[in-house]
Amino acid sequence: MIIGTAGHIDHGKSRLVEALTGRAMDRLAEERRRGITIDLNFAPLDLGDPEPAGVIDVPGHEDFIRTMVAGATGVDLVLLVVAADEGIMPQTLEHLLIVEQLGIRLGIPVVTKADLVEREWAELVAGDLEERLSDSPIDFGPPLIVSPVTGDGGGIDELLEAIRNAGRTLTEADEGDAFRMPIDRAFSVAGVGTVVTGTIWSGQLAVGDPVNVLPAGHRARVRSLEHYSKEVRRTRHRARAAIGLAGVDRDRIRRGDVIVTDVLPWQATSALDVHLSLAPTAPKALRPRTRIRVNLGTQEILARVYPKSALEPGGSATARLALEGRVVARGGDRFVVRSYSPVSAIGGGWIVDPLPQRRRATWPPGLGASDPGTRLEALAQRRAGGIDDADLPVLLGLSRTECDRVLATVSTLVRAGSHWVEHRAVKHATGSALARVDAYHEMNPSETGIPLQDLKARLSNTPWIAESVVTGLLDSGELELSDGRVRRPGFEPRVAGGQQEIDRVVAFLEREGLAPPSLAELIERLERKDIRDTLRLAAREGRVVSIGRDRYFAKTALDRFIATLAEIGSSGDITIAELRERLGLTRKFLIPLLEWSDGQGITTRLGDVRRLSRRAGSP
Repeated sequence: MIIGTAGHIDHGKSRLVEALTGRAMDRLAEERRRGITIDLNFAPLDLGDPEPAGVIDVPGHEDFIRTMVAGATGVDLVLLVVAADEGIMPQTLEHLLIVEQLGIRLGIPVVTKADLVEREWAELVAGDLEERLSDSPIDFGPPLIVSPVTGDGGGIDELLEAIRNAGRTLTEADEGDAFRMPIDRAFSVAGVGTVVTGTIWSGQLAVGDPVNVLPAGHRARVRSLEHYSKEVRRTRHRARAAIGLAGVDRDRIRRGDVIVTDVLPWQATSALDVHLSLAPTAPKALRPRTRIRVNLGTQEILARVYPKSALEPGGSATARLALEGRVVARGGDRFVVRSYSPVSAIGGGWIVDPLPQRRRATWPPGLGASDPGTRLEALAQRRAGGIDDADLPVLLGLSRTECDRVLATVSTLVRAGSHWVEHRAVKHATGSALARVDAYHEMNPSETGIPLQDLKARLSNTPWIAESVVTGLLDSGELELSDGRVRRPGFEPRVAGGQQEIDRVVAFLEREGLAPPSLAELIERLERKDIRDTLRLAAREGRVVSIGRDRYFAKTALDRFIATLAEIGSSGDITIAELRERLGLTRKFLIPLLEWSDGQGITTRLGDVRRLSRRAGSP
């Protein structure tokens, strides 16, 4: 469990953490000199469980809100701290807005510095705080009054017990999920090298594992791992971790980078589609192209916001964030929005599509739905080619196991190769495939069917849909595949005049021997403009062969030609001169015939002569 503090400056957050953990939180010299927290501080908290909880102390000063958001990222339980001598203050409310927008579910209100006021006054502050939190989406328990200095007013023990009780309500994390950890610190350690720290958002990591530091894409290997200053071989979820990295220099890593493994196809992006909420306290509406600050994970990045229309304070809507840099995000990730200037928290939200299409994006109604099945359907609707199965855990923000459970509940999507596509898209492509085959049969009755690749190319711009549709139709028997062509079952190629016309054309070519007319001459002499279709059918029957660009030879004539080659070649080389003398043919016919015989493996050319091949025989 990760516990984070929140509250106004100098309300006793660091002293409270020190009382809980026994560790001083002011680790920087400037922090000790000024008496305030200016960076993130961390400590383990022993709750009697096998593994300690982690406590993150964040700065309360308004100048360090960016750091506060980085620390609050990944927190399971927030301690909202209010000093008894001051009550609710501006940064109290800003911190409250931030932790609400980050989606933290559990909280404990803590009234500190009870030793500085009368008990009745501390109780009034606690009552005021409880009333203020009554409509918060965070499940806050009743405020606890403590004095970290003296232990008076309820004491630390009661707070520890409340923390234990909150921890018992947390759901178990899916350890099979992909590893991801936003980096909040990076430094060098002698003998170890580059070390990064952060709160593990998901998954596990082991010593020796390869990792990526994104969005820059630096490759590295895990050299060492620590949980709360204790070396381990494997990390666990909901914990702080220090990771020693080999293969990447410290100066190439910064706060806001993310460490991931290659289990998922993570991608850096400069655009996010989000469900955005604007706080009722926001000073003005968010209009399209408004420049804002987005705090996502441990990163702050500038962006332009594009809601469909102006988003008024207290309202919410889907919107596009056009970022001025790149981030690595996942569906469901929470973020905080702060105004560009003057800087203050004004809202936040969660990511509905971490990898949106850049142009002509649609906004289906279910895109902002909390139900993952509904959102999955919407994500598929806005992608013409569907969703790659490997991308589902990134788009939905769920583990592979959870994604499979969601898929089992969605009836509107079907598998097409490696993608999930809308059933209606497949149904449309199926109807189109059958219609195209029927149209091809009608327009080309002499052909056995449409070429397979032509059919697939005309069906869809996405090859996996075309492949899936055609394969399905072949498997179901609605279409047949023969010699690379697709046809309707029972279809037989035909020409006008039928088999009698084919016999007539073949007989004509047999009479012409080894000097048949060209295709154009055949059309004129036989007075048939569709002679090409007839010749194709005769060729499929094996009775004629196409040689050269526009000439067909009868099979019987080619058999005589092969016999002549065999006779001449049995006693030596085959020359054009001897063939011309034997067959009475000009080079106009001899050259194409010899090139054909070479291609068939009947002869082999050696300079100006040919020899019989070992594979010589009839075609």
